[in-house]
Amino acid sequence: MKKYLLTFSFLSLFSVAFGQETDQKKHFTNEDRKFNDWSVSVYGGGNLLQNSDLTSWSGGWFTPGYDLQFQVNKQITHAFGLSLQYQYGNTRQKGLVDDMYISNYRGYVWGKTEYQGISVLGDLNISSLWRRADNTSKYLWSLHGYAGVGILAYEATRNNYNGSGNNFITVTDQKLSDKSVYSQIGAGLRHKVSNRIDLELKAMYVMSGDEEFDASGKPWPGYWSAADIEEGRDDNMLTLSLGLHFKIGKHPEALQWSSPLSGGAGLGLSDNTLFECVDADGDGVCDQWDRCLDTPAGVRVDGSGCSLDSDGDGVPDSEDKCPTIPGPPTNGGCPEKLVQISGDEVAILVSSALEGVEFDYDSDRIREVSYGKLDNAAEVLKANPNYKFYVEGHTDAAGGVEYNQKLSERRAASVIRYLSNKGVNTANLTAVGKGKSELKHVECNPVTNCPAWKNLENRRVIFKEIK
Repeated sequence: MKKYLLTFSFLSLFSVAFGQETDQKKHFTNEDRKFNDWSVSVYGGGNLLQNSDLTSWSGGWFTPGYDLQFQVNKQITHAFGLSLQYQYGNTRQKGLVDDMYISNYRGYVWGKTEYQGISVLGDLNISSLWRRADNTSKYLWSLHGYAGVGILAYEATRNNYNGSGNNFITVTDQKLSDKSVYSQIGAGLRHKVSNRIDLELKAMYVMSGDEEFDASGKPWPGYWSAADIEEGRDDNMLTLSLGLHFKIGKHPEALQWSSPLSGGAGLGLSDNTLFECVDADGDGVCDQWDRCLDTPAGVRVDGSGCSLDSDGDGVPDSEDKCPTIPGPPTNGGCPEKLVQISGDEVAILVSSALEGVEFDYDSDRIREVSYGKLDNAAEVLKANPNYKFYVEGHTDAAGGVEYNQKLSERRAASVIRYLSNKGVNTANLTAVGKGKSELKHVECNPVTNCPAWKNLENRRVIFKEIK
């Protein structure tokens, strides 16, 4: 028998090692792709030089230039892609100089910079990261964040005669090289026009890494030159562009518009099938991920669709008659009769069960959401009928002393009435109002000192044994 088992195991390993077909695919291949992940883009817009000696806007002038961008894009995942970009443009800038290297000159200096750059950009699709799994609306708008680096070439020219004529001279001629590194960051708002075309409005902040990009030139020792207007700063540029993306591929949809959290990717659905969340038991968890498909209506569930167990006693809330007090399954999740514990221990159990009991605002009327807590407290008291307790009502620090005193008395009495209706012997219960004299969080006077949850904990009802 062992000989046959060894032979079978060897043949199984042999078939896997030599790539024999199995029912389950081992590797993701191009044939498995369902989405296009290549595209080309073209942008056109304007630019403005700033943080430089000569600027495109300042007091009294506004001289934008133009900027063009061409990109080849590869989508790596639904939320991240890479782009190879070629950028070309021309800036126009201006500055006021008191004394150029031309002696006794005072006036405006005009500059023009023709540039081209090659860079690699990272593209983060922020909307795909934020999009909820239960969002079934059409995915047509997305917010993108960009960052990248590249090399920059430019020819910067300047006219020293107040912008008149065409007497522009070349100040700096920078060639493409590893010494002309530049970087940029920005954001874009993209709209899906069709399965093949997207439209995008994009703003970028370009950091040239060069103080001569604006045509200010190098400083002239002994003279106040254009390079001294904003000394010691790199020349940066803002671009605002409108662009078109053309998606390439045989599939009807692009990867950037298909989040695995919100679409049919990986669920065995066809390209044209929208994911439908079927929730037979109405607990808010789709049947595809629901581990408890028959949860009763209205029962709170966890992420897997199963009933919560609030008190951790192993009995789910949907079956637990005392969901906030631990108890054995043999007693429906409620504690057995507590005849062996002290009155103080009973008081602690009941006070714990009543923690967070809510009343209508400025009223002694108990909110329906708190009925379950009072029912659990009633079970504990009925199981221990031989003790007597003060039922203390407490308020937060809002309002006057006399008013809070009366309100706390009414609320304590309201709790006793409720317990009486549940069969508790109220002859053993005495209502006491404490007002705001014994705050649980003493720092919450006034109430504006604390968040809402602390003030809520000050509004409480507790039990103390009468000895």
